[in-house]
Amino acid sequence: MKKSWFGYGLLVIFLVLLVWVWRATGDLVGTILSLVVLALGGGLIFVVLAYVFSNVSAWFRRLRGVSWGEHLKRLEANGEAVREEYEASQALTVEELNTSSLMHFVDLGGGKILCLIGQQYYEFEPINDDPEVSQPRQFPTENFSLLRHAKTGEVLSLFPGSEVIEPTICAPVVWPQKLYDLGFDLRDGEVVSGSSMDAVERIVRDAKR
Repeated sequence: MKKSWFGYGLLVIFLVLLVWVWRATGDLVGTILSLVVLALGGGLIFVVLAYVFSNVSAWFRRLRGVSWGEHLKRLEANGEAVREEYEASQALTVEELNTSSLMHFVDLGGGKILCLIGQQYYEFEPINDDPEVSQPRQFPTENFSLLRHAKTGEVLSLFPGSEVIEPTICAPVVWPQKLYDLGFDLRDGEVVSGSSMDAVERIVRDAKR
């Protein structure tokens, strides 16, 4: 729902600018073309700046020769990251095609479901179609832990256990918006209460391509 309101807000802003510039210039076609070019240019600048700012700390860390694993250990030792332990009974796995991400819905019991979403979770998937690389499924597991940023709650890393749970695999989805009705924001690492795996599976199967 939050993403929908954000999209509607951008549309309203675009329409207001369109009317304002059109009334000022009297040229509708020229106004539309100008706003489209401005939007594309602004979007490109935003993407570049977002990429640069999100990777500055990683670049400095690599220059210092600190690996990602060492970085996480330092964060946890300093209290800047906290480790959460989980137990799971079942799980559902599906690909979200809009962002090319893998989604895990993990039943934690007590009506709580953990949502993990991101491209990084593909590294735990089984590999059996490559003659040079073979890997069994590594997640979901009966026991696992998440390392989160202490302030933001962002998932920094996943640490699977040893006992693998074979998840229910559903067809890829394109429009997972119906999951919002169950209380999901589709944020990596969110825990939703008061839902059920059956309800999640029904919606995911209805949202297939």
